[in-house]
This record gives sequence, structure tokens and C-alpha cells, in this order.
Amino acid sequence: MKRDFSLTPTSRSGRVRRPLEVAMTPMIDVIFLLLIFFLATSSFQLVEHLLPSGISSLPNESGTGAEPPPEPTPDALEQIVVKLELVGNSTVAKINGITLQDLSQLQARLRTISSVKADVPVIIDPQPKIKAADVVRAYDFARQAGLARVYLATRE
Repeated sequence: MKRDFSLTPTSRSGRVRRPLEVAMTPMIDVIFLLLIFFLATSSFQLVEHLLPSGISSLPNESGTGAEPPPEPTPDALEQIVVKLELVGNSTVAKINGITLQDLSQLQARLRTISSVKADVPVIIDPQPKIKAADVVRAYDFARQAGLARVYLATRE
């Protein structure tokens, strides 16, 4: 009786075993179907959430639109509170009680503050009905101005 000691795997009955193979084509088909399903059912529209804010409301202070706000001094910059309020359909910002006409003025004002004192903490305090996109714009303006300590206020 001659024994074959080759490296091909055999069963006890002496038949040659074929190596197990995983069929990849059906698995790839299922993955693509899942991908198409999730793409078709997902929404690509950004969802607006109400962002709560945590700094108590101060009485409304009205700034005059005729004269520009005073330049900040380093002593007056303990912290900067940027309140975002809804006036009509537009978002208006107040920096430490000084009302700015629109968010583009906020960017210029934050650059001025950054040139005076760059390590001042900035707290962004939006009203509950402010769009998240406007809050993110205000946050981005502060970061682009070089202010590193930017925080969002929340209400409990």
C-alpha cells in the first residue's frame, strides 16, 4: 500500500478537499444595494436646531446708528458677550450691549477687539429662535479674527 503524503488536504475517506471560497460578488451586490438605499432615504438638507443660551437676559439697550461704537480699551475687555437677536427676519448682534446693524459689522468689530487683546474670552449668546447657521457664522468670525477662547452660552 502506497501512501501519498502530498500537501493537498484530504478527508478521512480519501477524497481531495477543495479549499473553501467566499463568493464576493453577491456580498458586493448587497453592499451596493445598502449604499443606494441609504443615499435615497437620507436628507441632504441641513437641519436647523434651536440653540439654547445660558446668559440671563439684560434689559434692551438701544445703540445709536449714527455714530460708530467706541474703540475698545484693554482694561474694558474682561470678556466679550456677543448676543444674537432676531429683529424682523434678520439677525442682529450686540457686543457688550452695543448694537451692530448686521453680522458683517460683527466681523470687523471682532478683528478690532482681537488687535487690542487676543486672549479675551468671547461668549456667543443666541436667542432661542436664531438659526444655527447665524450662530456658526458668528463663531467663525471670532475664530477668523484670531480669538482663541470662543464659547457658546446655554440655558439650563
